[in-house]
Formats: sequence, structure tokens, C-alpha cells
Amino acid sequence: MVEDATAARARPSRRAVLAGISLSALPLGAAHAQAAASPPVFRSERWQFTLLEPASLLPTVMLADLKGRPAPLVPPAGKVMLINIWASWCAACQIDLPLLARFHAARPDVAVAAVCTDRVVARQSLEQYLLKLDVRSLPVFRDQAGTLVSEAGEASAPLRVMGMPVTYLITPSAKIAGYIQGVADWLTPDAQRLLDYYVAA
Repeated sequence: MVEDATAARARPSRRAVLAGISLSALPLGAAHAQAAASPPVFRSERWQFTLLEPASLLPTVMLADLKGRPAPLVPPAGKVMLINIWASWCAACQIDLPLLARFHAARPDVAVAAVCTDRVVARQSLEQYLLKLDVRSLPVFRDQAGTLVSEAGEASAPLRVMGMPVTYLITPSAKIAGYIQGVADWLTPDAQRLLDYYVAA
């Protein structure tokens, strides 16, 4: 019986089948390289890392350190940076900050900045707050004037918050790659893959 021409076209050719077999037989590293066009997915219990496209450049912003001294927040050249936005009234931040401190100790190749948005809380109160959480070596900044962070819908600052905490990932070229809301453990395998993607970029 003569095969219908449409059916013959719909059936994959021998060349296409062999190409599929050869692709699946690639070493894991080569297959990963082909799939690395987009960043790996990182999800927490409630949220997923959200890409910002196009990624805008993070400007140098003058904030204050915990002692009240002027301190520029500058993404280190050639380094990935995490900027965590928090406040002392935020219950989830009490879980997130110690996780971030552990990450900071474990991954010195990634810069970390914890930026507090409290406007009127005294410096000593913030220091006591961090001590109670056993957060001692995390680089902490204050953004009392809203220079770095603004509420969603405002356009005066480079970073936006829809809720707290939120962590932004800055690329080695100082671009704002994306963010994840809520508590995020950056030592999980998915988070490590995402960071390594940008470290190697």
C-alpha cells in the first residue's frame, strides 16, 4: 500500500532520530553548557527568584553603617553581590538574617550587604536586635532616607520592596539581575547553582 505523503512528512527522519540520540549521549557538562542560556531556577518554600529584564545598573549609593557613619554601598568589581532588605519589625527577617549570616561565612566569594530600612529606630536598638539573632559579622547598612530602597510604585530609588525581607542579586558587572522575596536559604543546592551561574558569567 502506498503511504500517505502527509504521514511520511510527519514521521521523524532517520537523521533527526540520530541527532536526538547523540544529544542525549552528550556528557553532563556539555549538556549543561547548552542549557545554561538562562539562569537556574531557585525557589524557596513560598517564592521563586524573579529575573528583572532588562537588568539595570545599580548605582553607587551613600548609606550609613551601624555607627551612623557615611558608608557607600558599592558592588565589588567582578563579584556577585546579595543585597538583603530588612526591618526590625519584620518577623520573617528574624529567620532570614541568621541564614544570610551563615551564607556570608560560607561563601566569601559572594559579597553581602544587609540593608535596614527602619527610619526612626535608634542605632543601639538595632545593634541589640542583631546580637539577639547572633548576627555579628554581617555587613549592615542603614537606609533611613530611602536612597536605595523605595516602596513598590515609587520611582525614587533603584531597588523596590513589595514586602520584607527581599534579597536582590547583583551581577559581577553591577547589574540588578533579580530578586527573591521572603526567607531564602542561599546555601541550598538550587541557590548555589544560581549563584555559580552568575559567578561564572
